[in-house]
Amino acid sequence: MDTSNWVLIASGLILFAIYLANVAGRLDRLHLKVENARNALDRQLALRSAICSDLAGLDLLDEKLRLRLANAIHASISEETLDVHTENEWKIESEVTKSLGELFDKDFDINKYPHHKNLIQEAAGATRRVQYALTFYNDAATSVIKVRKRWIVRSFRLFGRARMPVLLDLDVQIPHGLEHC
Repeated sequence: MDTSNWVLIASGLILFAIYLANVAGRLDRLHLKVENARNALDRQLALRSAICSDLAGLDLLDEKLRLRLANAIHASISEETLDVHTENEWKIESEVTKSLGELFDKDFDINKYPHHKNLIQEAAGATRRVQYALTFYNDAATSVIKVRKRWIVRSFRLFGRARMPVLLDLDVQIPHGLEHC
């Protein structure tokens, strides 16, 4: 082979290496985006738990529902202290959402509680922010999963040691009574 062929092969390999580096860099940024979105989701869930624990302390709401909400929040806060996120955590967070839905059903009228209007509005805002944070996390995780399924990423193990993100299926619907708060 003459030198022009060697130059052509070398430049082809260099271009391929640059392409692989770009794909690996993109994947690294996507993993970072997932991590940041996950941290934001955790912060919003903790904030929602704090606000809901204040709600559970109000005397004017149904005792049975308040107790159920308080138990779900206590379990949620206990589960947050663990480093590993488990399926149980998502069930507990969904239980908090379900309890909020029963507490603020479609017959709920915020005008009946003028002294606690701010707290109820904070709960509505926290629930919305949890819903947004979950959407951002799942969008970021979907992007990573899509890129990691490409054959070139799998073949050259461009994802390194990063774990495959998991899509979260949490019930984070805004309760009917809080939709317009």
